[in-house]
Amino acid sequence: MTVTDAEPAVGTTLRGRGGTARLERETVILDRAGIRLVIPLDAIETVHVARGRRPTAEIRLNSAATRAEPATVCAISSRRTEEVEAFAYAVNAAVPQRDEAEKHIDGAALVRAEKRPFTPRPRRRAFLSTGQWWAWSTLTCLFLLGLLLPVSAGDGRLTQLWAAVFPVLVCGCFAARGTWRATVTWWLLHRYGVTTVATCVGYHPAPDPTDPGTVLYSFTDTSGTPHTFERTGHPSAPDKRISYDPARPDFATGPGQPWVRTLILLIRLLVGVPVVLVMAAYLLWYFTTAMHA
Repeated sequence: MTVTDAEPAVGTTLRGRGGTARLERETVILDRAGIRLVIPLDAIETVHVARGRRPTAEIRLNSAATRAEPATVCAISSRRTEEVEAFAYAVNAAVPQRDEAEKHIDGAALVRAEKRPFTPRPRRRAFLSTGQWWAWSTLTCLFLLGLLLPVSAGDGRLTQLWAAVFPVLVCGCFAARGTWRATVTWWLLHRYGVTTVATCVGYHPAPDPTDPGTVLYSFTDTSGTPHTFERTGHPSAPDKRISYDPARPDFATGPGQPWVRTLILLIRLLVGVPVVLVMAAYLLWYFTTAMHA
């Protein structure tokens, strides 16, 4: 027999880091990163309030496996403790309570991913966005300025040097921008990503028996699409908890441990920061020392 503790407090909303969650009569609507997740109340086991630097509401799903840890769909943190507690209380009161004899259900299979219907889309897409126009305009002005100064001074050698090095400078700018965007996306993945369990479905041994082989993992996203990825390990490797972006399940799949995100962040910084420093040093040398040599 399935019962509820109380009538759902329809309209209860929690906004914070990780998205916006709103309790409806039969579902919880979760909007974040341009994606809407529709989570039926039947799929939710509980909403847990974690207390740390920021109080966080963790939406945890039911699991069909016996004694399995519940999967966290999203963790939404807010500065206002009373809002987090009110949202958790409202959802927990609306979640159906089942008898022990009833079979557990796979809550992740009931979650649907949809596009946010209220996201405005322009009819015509501009050739370049406002940010891209500013970037290209700045690079063009910088290139013309770098040419104008040596040309006015009659220094052909410095003009050729600037024209030859500037494409490398542009490539460095794109590399630094890509590194920054990827770092931010990966670092914030745990704020709006879906946490689930990836199951070990295969193993490929290494040529050397003493070396670890390749373990094949599989998981199903909120839209019901299966995905696979590989990790180094042994045949007896356990299932792995991962976090992925529901908007791009094939991107940034990986362990959800903080130390892994920190390691990836440090690696990207070791690539992006030297590129930015080299470009800044070259521009400083060119417009100061080289122009007055």
